[in-house]
Amino acid sequence: MKQLLITSLIVILTTCPMYGLTSDPTHGTFEVREVAEKFIRTELYFGRNIPTGGTVSESDWQKFVDEVVTPRFPDGLTVLDADGQWRGKDGSIAREESKVIVLLYPRKDRKAMNAKIEEIRAEYKKRFAQEAVMRIDVTKSVEVTF
Repeated sequence: MKQLLITSLIVILTTCPMYGLTSDPTHGTFEVREVAEKFIRTELYFGRNIPTGGTVSESDWQKFVDEVVTPRFPDGLTVLDADGQWRGKDGSIAREESKVIVLLYPRKDRKAMNAKIEEIRAEYKKRFAQEAVMRIDVTKSVEVTF
């Protein structure tokens, strides 16, 4: 009877989507652990040079994040400072200070998040006269635990 209970518990825990089971064969013990949820990682790269002259200031950047990005991703995001370069439509190399936003969101929400990300990119291009906002999507799920 005890063996049947243990076997049943193992089957239940290993097939449950929120929990997994790890074992320590040296001590004959099992440990229940939370399984990480599947997330997608998207990185957005924002150049700060304005084609008509000047740069996007820190205060203008923060206003953009507060007004455009945070309302679409209120659960959190990461902003990184970067130095980048890229080739413009005219063939010249542009070097500029940049900002990178890293977004993590549940894989199941990818269609809704895609629309929000595209709104962010479109607004930055419009607001600061940019040719592009580079987007990188890690399409293989990343596992995230908190």
